Amino acid sequence: MYLSKLGLLSLGAAAVNAFQNTSPFFLASTSETLDKSSPSQIQLQTATWLLDEIFSKLTSCPSDYYVIASQPGVHSSDFSSSKSTPRLGAKLLKEDKAVKSSLMVNEVVEVLDAKQIQAMIEKNCGAENIVIDASKGSYPKTFGKSPRIISVDFPMLPLGSEREQQLQFNDGFLADIIDRIPSSKYTLLYVTSPREYTGSDSTTHPPSDGVPYQDPLHMELKRHYSTHSRREGSKTPQSLFQEYQYLSPGLFMGLLVAFFCLLILYVGISALTSLQVPYAAFERDTSASVQKKQQ
Repeated sequence: MYLSKLGLLSLGAAAVNAFQNTSPFFLASTSETLDKSSPSQIQLQTATWLLDEIFSKLTSCPSDYYVIASQPGVHSSDFSSSKSTPRLGAKLLKEDKAVKSSLMVNEVVEVLDAKQIQAMIEKNCGAENIVIDASKGSYPKTFGKSPRIISVDFPMLPLGSEREQQLQFNDGFLADIIDRIPSSKYTLLYVTSPREYTGSDSTTHPPSDGVPYQDPLHMELKRHYSTHSRREGSKTPQSLFQEYQYLSPGLFMGLLVAFFCLLILYVGISALTSLQVPYAAFERDTSASVQKKQQ
């Protein structure tokens, strides 16, 4: 398996199925963006932690070109085969000799916003942004002078047998863009999001002035709790017969069967008690034996 070679599926298939609302993140750079003491392979992390980690590594502007690829609607299981993204895998495994550092996070909790990474690079490095819509299958012949951001937006992956084929096409499209970069100093950030979160508002946001950061998951739970509290507070007093169901269908059928059983028992007992036997039936007939003795 492709991700097992990367060491990202050490928990097995059960761990992948356990995190259905997560998606992977990949980073590959021709510069030493990561410390040698930092791990290059992480099983599970939050998007907030990963965003801070990316900010700390790219504030020094180590590259001339930054390729930010956004792939919505994927899970870690989509990269379990070496056939899905062979060119991306070669860079992450450092089979491409030009790649000096890489970072792989198998399960990213919450959604990592690629636009926040883009805004950070634009602000700190003064880079201009080029947006490429991969659904059109074309891109500019030249990418301009560095520093430059190349944002590649891939469409949502389809379901079924075409899923792996679309991943292979996206992998080749991205590799062709990287090959045409006019500089050997580039950083690739492969940002993904799971299908469950696509189109939702569950994105991470950096803290603004005077407004403390709140985790989206906690905000959602708080919203759900407040709605539930309002519903409970709006209840009006009701009678016991409106609040509870005393006669369920199962109880009604049980009473009906019990009634028929009691009816059958009553008929049987009535038939037994109605039997009338004369007392003479239990007396012995001695007249025949007397006539026999007289003869």
